Amino acid sequence: MLEDIVLSSSKSAQTIAFVAGNKAKDKMLQDPAFIYRCENPALALEAQGHDVTLIHAHDFMSTHKRFDRVVFHRPHIRDWRTRWHMSRILRRLRKQRSVLIADFDDLVFSPDFAQFSPGYVNGLVSLKQTQKNFAAHDKILSRFDAFTVSTQPLLEAMQQRVEGANVHLLPNSPHLSWHRDHAQVNAPSPKEFIIKYLPGTRSHDRDFAQVYKPLSEFLSQHPNAKLKITGVIDEQRIREQLDCEPKQLVFEPKRPFTEYADVVNDGHVHIAPLEHSVFNDCKSALKAIEAGFYQRPIIASPIPDMQRLKHEGLILANNDKEWLRALEQCLKSKNAYDYRFVINDTYNAEQHAQDLLAIARAQ
Repeated sequence: MLEDIVLSSSKSAQTIAFVAGNKAKDKMLQDPAFIYRCENPALALEAQGHDVTLIHAHDFMSTHKRFDRVVFHRPHIRDWRTRWHMSRILRRLRKQRSVLIADFDDLVFSPDFAQFSPGYVNGLVSLKQTQKNFAAHDKILSRFDAFTVSTQPLLEAMQQRVEGANVHLLPNSPHLSWHRDHAQVNAPSPKEFIIKYLPGTRSHDRDFAQVYKPLSEFLSQHPNAKLKITGVIDEQRIREQLDCEPKQLVFEPKRPFTEYADVVNDGHVHIAPLEHSVFNDCKSALKAIEAGFYQRPIIASPIPDMQRLKHEGLILANNDKEWLRALEQCLKSKNAYDYRFVINDTYNAEQHAQDLLAIARAQ
């Protein structure tokens, strides 16, 4: 099937760039957001015969290629230097008649949304700084031909923010490298029941607080159960809040994406609690996509993108009682369903690539 795609698309191969805008340019390929939103479809486009470039905005003027379309991940204008630099880039691309696309996977493109930011509500960033950060994205929106977003609520928010926005929903999907290099599913240990939680950033303390009570009750009732947390979180607070034996809590540092598949491919069930908020309602079901790829069930808060993805291995929980019931259900379950097939069939990197190629300038 992939050979057919390559043969048919290579007749009209395009030159495409994905542009990162994160502060640490040497870490752009370590940023999970850029990896999923840009590297993943880039791999699919390359397999289909297209000429693909992954580059940081800082280095863009050093390339002399002509691009048919350029995807900017979370573009921004932070100060006069980035305004000048981005203006140069966009003027050059306009002369080349490139299709200019801005991609957003979080609700960060207007200062109006700053009050809902996890960084602010968790006390990590001031409201003033968050408004400034979000305004940096807002300032450049009018310069693009089209927008791509990862969830339906983000699409609706962009339509409200930009009048007549040419915006397209391109959901997240399993990383192509997992199919190639990490396809094997590891069997969980039969001796203990492992609950996995994978916070990607420091701003999830309030999210995890949603499940203190059901986790405490479950762990106290099942001495052979453990909660394994891999990522950035306040370990001391977790130990203080969860009523269980110390040995039932396992903490591991955040791992680079090159090792992340091994982290996901572990345990009996994953959890993805989120506090109900405007910001979180726009988030992607990426945790369920990752867990499902490795045939792991997941219990999650019912954000819209989780509801889009809903399958037999995705259990939505609204309150303590439902969380506890779901944990008990997973403890007894034999995982007979093929979650990976459902995940890949719902949306994949090849579809992401094709949807990008179909985007044209708004008339």
